[in-house]
Amino acid sequence: MTNVKSLSSWQLYGLMLLFQLGTSVVFGIASSAKQDAWITAGISVFLGTGLLWMYSKLYETRANVNWSGLLTFAFGRYIGAISSVGYVFIFIYSAARNLRDIGELTNNFLLPTTPMWIIMVIFQILVTYVCYAGVQRMGKLAELNVPIIIFLFLLQIILLVASQTMRLSLLTPVAAEWRPIITAVFPASLTVPYAEVFAFAAFWSATMPPKGFRKVAILSAATAGMMFMVLDILAVSTLGPEVFSRSFFPLMTTFHMVNIADFIQNLDPFIVTNYMTSVLFKISIFTYAACSMISDQWKMNRHQAAVIPVSVIVCLFALYMADNLSSHLFTGHQWAVWVIFLPFFVFVPMLTLLAIKLKSMLQFNPSKGDG
Repeated sequence: MTNVKSLSSWQLYGLMLLFQLGTSVVFGIASSAKQDAWITAGISVFLGTGLLWMYSKLYETRANVNWSGLLTFAFGRYIGAISSVGYVFIFIYSAARNLRDIGELTNNFLLPTTPMWIIMVIFQILVTYVCYAGVQRMGKLAELNVPIIIFLFLLQIILLVASQTMRLSLLTPVAAEWRPIITAVFPASLTVPYAEVFAFAAFWSATMPPKGFRKVAILSAATAGMMFMVLDILAVSTLGPEVFSRSFFPLMTTFHMVNIADFIQNLDPFIVTNYMTSVLFKISIFTYAACSMISDQWKMNRHQAAVIPVSVIVCLFALYMADNLSSHLFTGHQWAVWVIFLPFFVFVPMLTLLAIKLKSMLQFNPSKGDG
């Protein structure tokens, strides 16, 4: 792939913001913390911005290469190649998880009589088209969609407040126990969505220079974190902490409570627009990241050759990764965050940054004496 700084700040901001919103605009953040979910969201965004800062420092070490090149530079040709293949499947798995989320939500709330596999195949065809167009066009599409998403977000809040279904007393007691808050932050609320932003490392040399990348990444994380805090406050004060913690789709349920004079009642079009748009970009980024890793590793001139095969594998993963919604959510919240996201999106990048720094120190400080 060509290493061209092809995105404007606003385009990269749009891509990162929509990516981080992803499925969280329906599932919410840290529902296990109950009435303290908004505190968990605040702590998570603070730690998440630190994580994104670390990613930008890693990018800064060799701004002309992507993640596969950094792995090779830090650990050598063979370990780098094996690790790159591993990341291809991690990005594919992550895309498949979000595609399965789309299938489950649509099948449960919108089209219960439509087979889920049809929904997922159609959606992945759209993802394939977006990925085939490339990151520059993806950025332009995000640029157009962000104002719409923010407008609908604000409109949903206004209508929910106008419905007078909120009771702020449900947010108390505040921080009565810190253990549920901390366990909700780490690793689930830190890795999803902030650590997932590491998918951009697969093609970050085609976005912006490191310093611009850092500013945009931190700003997008702060925006997403603020939105998550507001959404959690709305959900808890509308549904109550117990219902909020037990619901599969708490934010979808929350906005179903909108009722103004028995006239404005159904906000499903707004909710679905927000959800479908943000998840489209999240799946597209993960799919594009896998294709970018493949094209970099195998020295392909264009990523397009990998798009269709990768999309087919994403569909197959999404279809067979779980038997039902409960097992799908359990795997994602209890297994994937520990086994996949935390090691490969947090620890390996930290280790790689350390290895590159040590390598640079050794190069600038050669050992004295030749024996």
